[in-house]
Amino acid sequence: MSPELGIPHVAFHLPDRVEDVRTWAQQTRQDSTTVRGLERAGMRYFHRADGQSAIALAMRAIQRLLLASGVTPGEIDCVVYVHTLQGSIAPPPRSLPGLLCDRFGFTQAQAFSFAQQHCASAIAALRVIHAMFAARPQITRVLLVGADAMPLPSERLMRGEGILSDGAFAALIERGALVNRLLAIATHASGLGWRGVLAHDHSAHGVQNFLTARRLIQHTVHQSHFALQDVQRILPHHLDLPAWRRLLDSLHMPQHRLFAKNFARMGHVTVSDAFINLAQCDGLVAGQPLLLFAHGAGGFSATALLLH
Repeated sequence: MSPELGIPHVAFHLPDRVEDVRTWAQQTRQDSTTVRGLERAGMRYFHRADGQSAIALAMRAIQRLLLASGVTPGEIDCVVYVHTLQGSIAPPPRSLPGLLCDRFGFTQAQAFSFAQQHCASAIAALRVIHAMFAARPQITRVLLVGADAMPLPSERLMRGEGILSDGAFAALIERGALVNRLLAIATHASGLGWRGVLAHDHSAHGVQNFLTARRLIQHTVHQSHFALQDVQRILPHHLDLPAWRRLLDSLHMPQHRLFAKNFARMGHVTVSDAFINLAQCDGLVAGQPLLLFAHGAGGFSATALLLH
């Protein structure tokens, strides 16, 4: 891909309150079948914002990123905000990206939001950001921010797959960065998922999602002239851990290459999963590729291959 971009810094914020799925099930009057399904999917705990807004979560993630990176607000050329939930925006006529620019003094930055791909929006936004760098040579650094906070406890359930958690991430995408270089991005959209979480035939969608993920991962790796066995880690979305195990088996990849420890620890943090995993995945080997993947309600999927 040209121009050469990298992701040298990633930070995230999760609310302090941690709740287990069994307590949540009692509070929302879920049956035992639902609890067993969540536990089979790898879910144990999730984070609750307890009234904190998405913008508050996003601000905490940005604060951590700026502190860790040493980047000043004036060095940010563009802010891209992504989210899944409809409530994770500022009420019109205000703009959440605009509020972030005002709060942190990103006076030189253009700003917009991107959410049409639901939970796949963060990785899909990398494709838009890459196009911006290609079209505008003056852009050096883009801040990608994602946040969501679910206000309704009963709506956290992703049937058969997982449970929604509140949280936010922030990532710097820089021209010429040598860390986590962006090699390839691929996205997929299917009209079969137009009903999103309202659909009842979860088994049929599960099969379709499995096949889509398999094709998308193979395509992304091969277009970068790597073999699947070259990929040192897969950083997934936190949904349906057994399906991920089957997917790695079908790709003939060792199970230890799936970064899976956050499924039970934090649940599905909407747009943030893959980037939280990027921030927490230790032991990555320089010069070897790793893959980010996300799937969103509505039939959207996205993947990105990075060279660490």
